[in-house]
Amino acid sequence: MIIDAHTHRYPDEVIANPQAFALRTGEEGWLKMVSPQDRPSLQGWADRDQMLADMDAAGVDRCALLGWYWENYETCIEANNWHLLWMKQDPGRFFSFLSIKPDIPFLEDYLKQAYEDGFQGIGESHPWVQGFSMRNKEWMVAMEFACSHDWPVNFHVTDPAGHDYPGKTLTPMDEFLWLAKELPDLKIVLAHAGALYALENKIPDNFYFDLAACPLLYPPNIYQKLISCTGAERILWGTDYPLCIYPKAQNKPDFHTFLEELKRSLQVRQDQLDDITGGNFLKLCSED
Repeated sequence: MIIDAHTHRYPDEVIANPQAFALRTGEEGWLKMVSPQDRPSLQGWADRDQMLADMDAAGVDRCALLGWYWENYETCIEANNWHLLWMKQDPGRFFSFLSIKPDIPFLEDYLKQAYEDGFQGIGESHPWVQGFSMRNKEWMVAMEFACSHDWPVNFHVTDPAGHDYPGKTLTPMDEFLWLAKELPDLKIVLAHAGALYALENKIPDNFYFDLAACPLLYPPNIYQKLISCTGAERILWGTDYPLCIYPKAQNKPDFHTFLEELKRSLQVRQDQLDDITGGNFLKLCSED
């Protein structure tokens, strides 16, 4: 089974007018990312039919729908409701992760309901954009809930040496290391290859790395180097769809281009490739 471990999706009304959505919800940071004023946008858009068609064209069986790191808890709740609807609409095609902030009212009850509804993780989270500390008491309640319910938590990780882009905000690695030590059974997924931290540093046993948007950030040879440092069992293929991660070659986002590049660039056994492109994610979500 081929699974994209890192995608995003928006309803038709947001696709039609992202500016109106951002104005209504107060999500100016999101708008700067998807519709920058000083450069062409890399943001692609795909409705349900287009996303499913692109998945089928690439042989992708399922996708993980990650939430965004919304700045307002009301937007988190609204976006989670989208995911709940889409899970029911296309059972068997989508996993859904939860967008949260510590100030969601009755947070623990909210998490319990989400678990019962079939959500399978938290993220994509970015405390430094969302305006709270990793050590916030209510946030740690959520992390402890994820730990006890076997949920992975996906974090955006910014490469400080990478190129600048609208809304770029650093993500101190020390805070992820603190969380990993505080909750050693918590499954922490560091997005965007974890800013390649694993290439030069010993990593905790509960760190995993997705490859979302890596073609925008790094050359293809980085995947084999990363696997050599972490082991294939720590790596999750993900695209960041519908982001256009090959802007010089793509007119619109797809799954196929990155999947084929990954296959060409890796020197691993077939079972390891199968794990990277789906098996590892299933194990993280206790679905294997």
